[in-house]
Amino acid sequence: MTTSANTCPTCDKPSHKEFKPFCSERCQQADLGRWFSGRYAVPGEPVDPHALEESDDFDQH
Repeated sequence: MTTSANTCPTCDKPSHKEFKPFCSERCQQADLGRWFSGRYAVPGEPVDPHALEESDDFDQH
């Protein structure tokens, strides 16, 4: 799916200013759902789950 600055990244219809860059709330929510489900991800180094547990105490200085 190719998109331009004026098309919805979900369905390629023209974007609407109220939901920019999407065309509708439906497409906006579909995109958000993809982030929450893990379909979209920001690339990075794998993280050890145990390291995350140890870093939970960062608020305690």
